[in-house]
Amino acid sequence: MVLVVAGFDPSGGAGIIQDVKVLSALGVKTHAVISALTVQNENRVFSVNFRDWEEMRKEIEVLTPPRVIKVGLSAPETVKRLREMFPDSAIVWNVVLESSSGFGFQDPEEVKKFVEYADYVILNSEEAKKLGEYNNFIVTGGHEKGNTVKVKYRDFVFEIPRVPGEFHGTGCAFSSAVSGFLAMSYPVEEAIRSAMELLKKILERSSGVVETEKLLRDWYRYDTLNTLDEILPEFLEIGHLTVPEVGQNVSYALPWAKNEFEVGKFPGRIRLKEGKAVAVSCASFKDKSHTARMAVTIMRYHPHMRCVVNVRYEREYVERAKKRGLKVFHYDRSKEPKEVQEREGQSMVWMIEQAIAELKSPPDVIYDEGWWGKEAMIRVFGRNPKEVLEKIKLMVRE
Repeated sequence: MVLVVAGFDPSGGAGIIQDVKVLSALGVKTHAVISALTVQNENRVFSVNFRDWEEMRKEIEVLTPPRVIKVGLSAPETVKRLREMFPDSAIVWNVVLESSSGFGFQDPEEVKKFVEYADYVILNSEEAKKLGEYNNFIVTGGHEKGNTVKVKYRDFVFEIPRVPGEFHGTGCAFSSAVSGFLAMSYPVEEAIRSAMELLKKILERSSGVVETEKLLRDWYRYDTLNTLDEILPEFLEIGHLTVPEVGQNVSYALPWAKNEFEVGKFPGRIRLKEGKAVAVSCASFKDKSHTARMAVTIMRYHPHMRCVVNVRYEREYVERAKKRGLKVFHYDRSKEPKEVQEREGQSMVWMIEQAIAELKSPPDVIYDEGWWGKEAMIRVFGRNPKEVLEKIKLMVRE
């Protein structure tokens, strides 16, 4: 467990909010106590107010003793107080002398008095020049120029490719990552190396500020494909009743999807072979799909409707859908404007717009009875593949 004692940055790019984001990304249990209140945004610090130690002590002493303590923007004597409270905990102190905009937080001479109470002091090269050389310093070179970033600890020098750009909150993110890996029992050298690699991944996804939360998007990508692969056998089980001549796809969009390549699907579709449904491949974000484009389209109006599946057209399926309370829209292809017919993929967009306009709510089912060169089709919409599957079962089972 890591105890974070750090300042509050209302912008969320640095400070205790960033600390908790990083530690949460690592899956490390975290307790947090605010040590300073700031007025700032991503570009400028206006003021800082350090909290009284006695107030902080009351909050800290009721918590579980931590394995690692990460100290951010705090009155320097806080480090000594924490060492007295937790003599067996590792203390990582991210010294912040001044903001990137030049606001002075702490006096270097005052900081020097308390350096010895921390196991590791993380600071940038400019701050290290003001404080001198200490055996427990981990010095970051993010402020220096070059194509790589170097971090120095004792006789070790760690190097990693630089991510172009200026980012608010890198010191907080890096020191929190080091703390998290130390809490996992990493040797300090490996904690530094791993923290550098993690920060690089975060910055590659960030713009202007450290956006650790975007790592969650990687989990969402995994979860989306995993959800599709797990439910595939259930779709195959009823596939002899549902797979159309052109094949079937189960398209499940990421929450932020803007195009069909941000929609999970089965490349090659689900096909019928000797009367049984088979999938050509496992779930992927690759390949194009009409149902994927439909998912993106309906999300423009109803962002929670992330899944679309096409189903073989049978009149009795439509009748059962209506009878069992699903919201059904009949799409007449003969009424498509010429400009819609002539533009690839535009029919799907126009179809959904017409359904929403008539139903005044998200459709469960949109069907059409075919047209020249177009197979009659049913499309089923829902929040996720499981919900869509249940709607399909309502339609196909007597």
